[in-house]
Amino acid sequence: MRSLAIKIFLSFWLAQVVILVGLEVMRPRSNVYPPQPPTPSPVFIPAPVLVAAVIVSAIVCFLLARHLASPLKRVREASGRLAAGDLRARAGSMVRPRRDEIGDLVRDFDAMAERLHLLVSAQRQLLSDISHELRSPLARLHVAVELARRKAGPDAENHLNRIEAEGTRMNEMIGQILSLARADGDRLPVTEQIDLSEVVEQVAADTDYEARQTSREVRVRKTQEAIVLGDAALLASAVENVVRNGCRYTPAGTTVDISLEATSTHGRIVIRDHGPGVPPGETERIFLPFHRVGASRDRESGGVGLGLSIAARAVQAHGGSIRAVNADGGGLEVSIDLPLYKALHPLSVS
Repeated sequence: MRSLAIKIFLSFWLAQVVILVGLEVMRPRSNVYPPQPPTPSPVFIPAPVLVAAVIVSAIVCFLLARHLASPLKRVREASGRLAAGDLRARAGSMVRPRRDEIGDLVRDFDAMAERLHLLVSAQRQLLSDISHELRSPLARLHVAVELARRKAGPDAENHLNRIEAEGTRMNEMIGQILSLARADGDRLPVTEQIDLSEVVEQVAADTDYEARQTSREVRVRKTQEAIVLGDAALLASAVENVVRNGCRYTPAGTTVDISLEATSTHGRIVIRDHGPGVPPGETERIFLPFHRVGASRDRESGGVGLGLSIAARAVQAHGGSIRAVNADGGGLEVSIDLPLYKALHPLSVS
């Protein structure tokens, strides 16, 4: 936007300079020798007045350029925040009173952003409400299955087990949807100082216990202290979903490796499995809700395409970023970057 302001400023200022210089060039001059006293001319401009006029025109043109470019800069910044997921981004109330085309643009942008915020918020609330309402009939379904199991004979056992397994799977899916709605919130429900090393160690211990039942392991290769600000349960859920995704696809007899490194500003958690990886064009799409790289593969693994999406939303809610790449030698490598607390709140030195 600075380039637009410079262009506007130079255009107006050069136009003013050309007019003033042109008036000075066109001033009539005498060819008689010796020179005669100059006769008054309606276009005669003394040199000091000309210099002063150029300076004043430069100031006026600068203010005009700033007046035109400043609202556009606000719109650009607000659109960038909106694209990054900040649905509360607005171009600013200071520009709205303007009664020109730029003011109309700002008001239309703010109206669009407000409408988008309301629609997305309503969608999240509806998703959360439906998920909560489905929990009750599922609980009754489990009770009915247990009662039927007591009265039914051995022939019905397999069918009842299948009903119970499908009900459990649906209950887990509802839990994931609720986690997704929670991670999609505009504000974190809890903010506290969290040591990422403790989160990584706890998640690794929990998932390793389950992975060993299928001849897989979860190992922490490297860790160090990294303090962040946020919701510990939500961050643990994000890391756990990525690790569980790796456990689904890494072959039996292999490991899912976790490492944690800290820089001066960010903590990075890297989770790597030894599975088949994903096609190059899918490394960004795997974080979309309900997205499946291969429907048959996800169905066999029991996934519904929500785990990585929940992780991505939780990381973004903490001001971080998440990305996936195919690792050298095979497997998928997911990196989670989170801003450190000391970088957000630097210590003051007196």
